[in-house]
Amino acid sequence: MVAMGFANRFEKGSLIWWNADYTHYQVHDRIPDYDYYLFVEYDACITGDGQCLLAAMMADGADFVAHPISSGPRWYWARFHAGVYPAGRLRASLNCISFFSARALSHLAGRRLAMSADNGAGIAFWPLGEAFVASEVAAAGLSFVPLARYGDVTRYNWFPPVLETDLVAPPVGPAFIHPVLDRKRYIASLLRHTHFVRHYFMPRSALRRELARFSGEVSRSQLYRAAARRAGERLRLAWGGV
Repeated sequence: MVAMGFANRFEKGSLIWWNADYTHYQVHDRIPDYDYYLFVEYDACITGDGQCLLAAMMADGADFVAHPISSGPRWYWARFHAGVYPAGRLRASLNCISFFSARALSHLAGRRLAMSADNGAGIAFWPLGEAFVASEVAAAGLSFVPLARYGDVTRYNWFPPVLETDLVAPPVGPAFIHPVLDRKRYIASLLRHTHFVRHYFMPRSALRRELARFSGEVSRSQLYRAAARRAGERLRLAWGGV
């Protein structure tokens, strides 16, 4: 993807985690002969009839389908993007399940490449994929249809996770679920993202109840390390870090 001209830039995590949309442009470049593309990340699940889902999205003439999220001042990433998307231009979406028209992918790739000149020189904060895609779709006047139009999204978020062995399809209609994780990743997600890991030591806490399902798999030293990491992250965020 870097060889294709996309900037080797990310503010947190890794290149592909931060710029998840890069993979979409690579697919479109290598498999260009489709009118529409549906991307589903490894930890996302769609229940129901996939053929009907795609037919409905195409019948609506959607350029982009994803789950919109608030990009207001309470969204953590909003302040960082003010230099690129000022004055109400910022939009955001959760793109773990995302549908694009070919023209939307072509436009978005072109915008990323234009911004990638000299590896993004002049752009102090490289836009997160969740902000870039939705903001550029809106700026171009392309149609953005919410994922909820096509099914239930009550279990579609970044946290809490769903253990894959607990996954049960709803009795009626399609649904979108994220993240769905195996046992090892599920435990790691609980330890990494639960706001205060010390809740494990509180009787009847949700974290204690969940980890009780995995007797002997989480040591006290793991809990202490997880608590220390969370404390470090909160301190870094308080000082304006990412």
